[in-house]
Amino acid sequence: MSAVNAYSRDAVSAIETNRAAAWTARLLRGERHAAALTGLALAYALSWAELGLSLLIGLPADAAGGHPFAASVVARVLVGVLYLCVAARLQWARWVTVALGFASVVLVAPTLALQWQVFPAAAVVSGLAVVCKLSASLFLLAPAARAVAQPV
Repeated sequence: MSAVNAYSRDAVSAIETNRAAAWTARLLRGERHAAALTGLALAYALSWAELGLSLLIGLPADAAGGHPFAASVVARVLVGVLYLCVAARLQWARWVTVALGFASVVLVAPTLALQWQVFPAAAVVSGLAVVCKLSASLFLLAPAARAVAQPV
């Protein structure tokens, strides 16, 4: 006698459908800010991964022979502070983040094909970061649940 602890295909698809429906219901209920913060957190983590990959292949030296490592770290720390201001729901930080997110998409997306030819792992990381920034920017642009509510 044996017992198998498994679900049938119908049960699994019903569970997956319920999970997706619950996720979309939460977004419609007004948790867009949480979704945006998740996207920003992922993009922030991916930016540190990009820095690690750039260190792996070597940073370009300027005319004086120095590396822009300190500037790269400071830039990421400042972006992290900006994202913390977004988490605190400061409106100016929200709009600056949306503008930087769209600027990042416009400036980075066209370079991904060339980056793919040079270093595919970095292209994947950069592409995922662009997707996270774009989705976070779109979630931050969405009106609050109070403004979306339909009159009865």
